[in-house]
Amino acid sequence: MKKLNVWYYGMAVLTVLVWTVCYYLNSKGLLPVIDRMSVTGQVVQYIVILNALICIPLGLYWFKRQCQSIRLIEDEQARIDEYIRKDKVRIVLVSQTMVVAMLGFWLLSQYQSMIWVAAIGAIGWYFTKPTENKMCIELSPAEDQY
Repeated sequence: MKKLNVWYYGMAVLTVLVWTVCYYLNSKGLLPVIDRMSVTGQVVQYIVILNALICIPLGLYWFKRQCQSIRLIEDEQARIDEYIRKDKVRIVLVSQTMVVAMLGFWLLSQYQSMIWVAAIGAIGWYFTKPTENKMCIELSPAEDQY
């Protein structure tokens, strides 16, 4: 689980890092600002929003489907290794929406709606928190799940 925690908290650190770098670049006037009402600004908004609308549910659903095949692996260590490998993908796929939204926030001259998209990404990020108990539940036989 420690490997997964590095990925999990790494995405939070990456989000804060993007925020910090963009803040610094913005304060020095080095970050190009896009008018949110321009065609380019609207395209950036669409990209950020569609990214969240697609990647969060896709990452969570895809991983749930992967667990169905992972639980069939008989070798315990191979099952855990495969779970960890697939969970890394889930964490990155769902959590990258926070990073993209933060970038959109600064590119669109601190457009408040992008913070809300980042907050939705953070909720999705929370659902990817790796724990031993969660792994046991996700890898338990399907008939045990309600």
